[in-house]
Amino acid sequence: MQKNQTRVLSGKNAKLFGHKKEKEICQWLNETLTDTFIVDAKPKTKQDIINLTNNTAYSIKSTKGTHTQCHLTSSERWCDYFKIDGKLKKWFYCFFGIPGIDISDGSDRQHRLNKSQIDTSLNNLALTWFNQNKISIFDVIVAEGMYNTPVQTLIWHQKKTDKKYIISIEDLRSMVYNGSWVLNSTTLHFYTEDGKKMFHLQMKGSGEKYTSSYHSLMFHIYKCF
Repeated sequence: MQKNQTRVLSGKNAKLFGHKKEKEICQWLNETLTDTFIVDAKPKTKQDIINLTNNTAYSIKSTKGTHTQCHLTSSERWCDYFKIDGKLKKWFYCFFGIPGIDISDGSDRQHRLNKSQIDTSLNNLALTWFNQNKISIFDVIVAEGMYNTPVQTLIWHQKKTDKKYIISIEDLRSMVYNGSWVLNSTTLHFYTEDGKKMFHLQMKGSGEKYTSSYHSLMFHIYKCF
């Protein structure tokens, strides 16, 4: 119980820090550029800051290291959104697990199956799907989300140094075209054409096992520019 309370408190503190940082970066934009910027506090959106002058949106990624979370959703929501069913949907439930069910029958502490425990044909089917849909995946996890809230610019903020890097979403998207997803034992990694890691996808494995969020798809984005 104490561990769960600590985790909840840490999550709340992280959100408070995030909102504070959004305001600080918004102020920095207003002081640095001639346009007018405001913080967008609406839920379920990729848009953190709005440029009122040209009606464009910014997404902020603030991190201590080289990567940070950029998208989190359940397998069910993911499969519904992309209209995934049949064998491919089975793969998602095997690889990421099913909330409330230990599909590994006690063989895996995270209640899911790894690559070696899944039929090779299913793994190949999944990897083909990821690579055939890499642009659509990018649009969901970075560019616009699942609720059509498009952003045109990403601000990468290094917490330790307070450095800020600005890159257009189109420049990031161009890095996706010739890159590829690779399936590892328990994760997927996306590499650009020149071998830089741009994303990784893992099962959310923190918190209580028998909750809806525990088996969610958790995407991280790397500073590859």
